[in-house]
Amino acid sequence: MGGESLRDLILVKPGLKDQTAILTLNKPPVNALYIDLFDEISKALDIIEEINEIRVVIITGGERVFSAGMDLKAVGQATPEEMLSLMEIGYNFFQRMEKYPKPTIAAVRGFALGGGGLGLALACDLRVAGENAVFGIPESRLGFPLLWGVTSLYLRTVNRGLGIDLLLTGRNITAQEAFQINLVKSVVPDHKVLDEALKLANQIINNLPAFAAKEIKAVLYEASRETDPRKVFDIENKHAYEILNQINLKSWLKEYLRKK
Repeated sequence: MGGESLRDLILVKPGLKDQTAILTLNKPPVNALYIDLFDEISKALDIIEEINEIRVVIITGGERVFSAGMDLKAVGQATPEEMLSLMEIGYNFFQRMEKYPKPTIAAVRGFALGGGGLGLALACDLRVAGENAVFGIPESRLGFPLLWGVTSLYLRTVNRGLGIDLLLTGRNITAQEAFQINLVKSVVPDHKVLDEALKLANQIINNLPAFAAKEIKAVLYEASRETDPRKVFDIENKHAYEILNQINLKSWLKEYLRKK
C-alpha cells in the first residue's frame, strides 16, 4: 500500500504501523466529486477491505479544500442520461461508505461543501476538522436539495431544527459552528488535523477488537433506519450472534477481565 495510487485521483499511504490507511483526495483544484472520483475512492476502499492488517481508514483532502462538492463543470456538460447515471452512482457510493465494515474518519481542512464534500465527510463514521474548515450546502443557492441520499445522512447527524438552517439559508458555517451542531467530533489547529485523526484511529485500534467493527457498524446502519424497538433488538441479537460464532465467549471474557 505504501504510496500506491489509483490513476492519481486518490493517494493511498499507510499510517500507524500499517494499521491505518490514509486516502488523500487528489483531484485539483477543488477535489470535485464526479463519476471518476466516486470510482477511485470505491476501488481504494475495496482494496483496503481485503487487507486484514488495516483496521481504520482516514479520508482527507488538501490544505485549503477537502472537497468543494459536485463537479459542476462536468455536470454542465452531462446529458440527461449521464445525470441519471451520476445520481445512481452517487447514491450507491454513499450507501457503500456508510456500510463500509472498517471504521472511517474524515480529516477535514478547508472547504467541505455540498452533497459531495460535506456528504463525503458525513459518510465517514467520525469527523475531525481544522479550525479554518468551512462547511456548507451551496445546492440550496442553486435551488436544489441535497442529492445522492445525503439528506438522510445529514439529518441523522444533525437534528432537524439545526439542520434546516443550512438547507434553507445556503450559508456556510465555521468549524466551531459545525462542532456545536454535531457535524464534527473535534476542532484542532489545521496542521494538527491528520495527527488528531491518527490519534483517534489509534484509540479505535487499541480499544475495539478487530472482529467487532464490522458487526457494530452493521448494527448502527440497520438500527438507524428502524423505529420499532423490537426490530432494533432483533438486529442487535443477529449481529451479536455473528460475533459469538467468531469467539469463545468464556475465554474471551476471562482474558478481558485479566487485562483490566
